[in-house]
Amino acid sequence: MNEKIFRASFSVAIIVLISCVILIMGILFEFFEEQLKDELITEAQYISHAIETGGLSYFDDFDVSDKRITLISENGTVVADTKADTDSLDNHLERPEVQEAFKNGSGVSQRYSDTFTEKTVYYAIRLEDGSVLRVSTKQYTVITILMGIIQPVLMVILLALILSFFLASRISASIIKPINAIDPDNPEKFDTYEELTPLVRKIASQKRIIEKQVREESETREQLRREFTANVSHELKTPLTSISGFAEMMQDDDTPAEIVSDFSKSIYDEAQRLISLVNDIIEISELDEGSVPFEKENVDIYELSSDIIRRLEPAAARKNVRLILKGSETIVFGAEKILDEMIYNLCDNAIKYNYENGTVTVDIGAVRDRTTISVSDTGIGIPEEEQSRVFERFYRVDKSHSKQLGGTGLGLSIVKHGAMYHNAEIQMKSQVHKGTTVTVTF
Repeated sequence: MNEKIFRASFSVAIIVLISCVILIMGILFEFFEEQLKDELITEAQYISHAIETGGLSYFDDFDVSDKRITLISENGTVVADTKADTDSLDNHLERPEVQEAFKNGSGVSQRYSDTFTEKTVYYAIRLEDGSVLRVSTKQYTVITILMGIIQPVLMVILLALILSFFLASRISASIIKPINAIDPDNPEKFDTYEELTPLVRKIASQKRIIEKQVREESETREQLRREFTANVSHELKTPLTSISGFAEMMQDDDTPAEIVSDFSKSIYDEAQRLISLVNDIIEISELDEGSVPFEKENVDIYELSSDIIRRLEPAAARKNVRLILKGSETIVFGAEKILDEMIYNLCDNAIKYNYENGTVTVDIGAVRDRTTISVSDTGIGIPEEEQSRVFERFYRVDKSHSKQLGGTGLGLSIVKHGAMYHNAEIQMKSQVHKGTTVTVTF
């Protein structure tokens, strides 16, 4: 900001300086030009009186270095001239100042040299005998005058630039100083420009809002951390307790072989549940940190969904749920493993929380440059007040029912984090006892 104010102040000073130089030169040149014309008129009147009184003898031995006097007859012939031989001069009848003098009694004109560095001013006056007396003098143009005084002008400009630079620097520093003195932690305690008072108040207000948001965010994070720790502890404790209990009973030598076999199967199932839980936690952590070990590529979502449906057919068959796939080949640029997890979890939930003989529909669509994946079911639905929380980690709408169905409670959380990783949006529509539709838009 200091640099911008300095540049603006310095630029204004330079513009004013140049404008003043041009204006002063123009005014002075116009003043001297008018003064020169007045002098020519006065001299012409004196000379005309002398000629009318003394005749052509006035031109004898006449020598004025900066003026030229010409006497012109009524037919335009030059009768006398102080600078040239009359025989060498052409007829002056067509000269504008001469024509004007014959017509109106006096005439003025000016003509520039070929290089435009000099001009000649002419004044003509008609005498009583009908002839015309013309007086002329040379005058330098503005360009010539400037070239003649270029050195002192440059010195003045240089001094003005140095002074402007110094003043602009001091002014910009003095303007910025009260602004820099504002303490962001206590903006209202400092006196500054009256014009900045609304801004200072806004900063103070924003500071209070941010502090409140940070405090609330910190409290929310702490609450989520506690909930996450409690949920993880509970989810880990349950299968570990079962494994420990089965293993303890298997240590008894009197335990029948068929029961040992059942216990072994239960231990295996609980161990698989633990592995699935740990894998889901690791995956969410990787998505949170942006450290997903997969490269993005072009993935055919329709083909991927078809493969997922094939893998879920046994689970759907156990509940007599019909799986339907709609759409056609649609490409999304993303991590195939994560996309697979997202669609699989949505379809798996749609089967788990569906009614007997229900349906699950996966619809792949594309509108302009956006791709959508919609997974709809005809299941139990989600109450409206619960819909905003179903994507939280370990959150279950019906905890008892969810426990019976199995799972880690992280499926929809993985879907949410996967969507964030792909800059996608999630929408949910659900009605209790009618079904749920989750749409991911890429």
